[in-house]
Amino acid sequence: MTLPIRTARLIIRRFAYSDIDDLVALTRHESVARETANIPREDRGKLMNYIDTQAGYSLFEANQCVDLAVELKESGCVIGLLSLVSDGERQGEIGWGFSIDHRAQGLATEAARALITHAFTECNYHRIFAGTPLTNERSWKLMERLGMRKEAHFVKAHAPENPDGAWIDTVRYAILADEWDG
Repeated sequence: MTLPIRTARLIIRRFAYSDIDDLVALTRHESVARETANIPREDRGKLMNYIDTQAGYSLFEANQCVDLAVELKESGCVIGLLSLVSDGERQGEIGWGFSIDHRAQGLATEAARALITHAFTECNYHRIFAGTPLTNERSWKLMERLGMRKEAHFVKAHAPENPDGAWIDTVRYAILADEWDG
């Protein structure tokens, strides 16, 4: 996979050591922290190891969660991240997390659209899917804006890491390469 991916307002690329402060700030917010449990939070040494490990992953490497920085061209700050997990069989799960200061501006849609386009055109993926708790309306509406179709609604299927361990409904959306219009 060739990185970076550039859009009108964004650069999608590997994380660098210079992103550590932005990464810590991004993952501090509860809504992002919940979805990025694999990212160490406060220990700079662990964050450097995380960045080194991520740099060694290929976007087509089976069962590896590849996290990519989403940089705002205007400021050079990392304002979000995209994740892609490949099953090694031309299918991948995409995910995202954006700072609360950069939501509702179309940036997540722009970034996700660019990564999906790249996965289909440059990496020969067949199918991209995404899932979220039903209560995360912003996320599933983003999936719909991307043209993904709802494939499943799982009733009380996930017990999030919360004090009462309540089961929640989740939804899954997907799109095939031949359905994608970029």
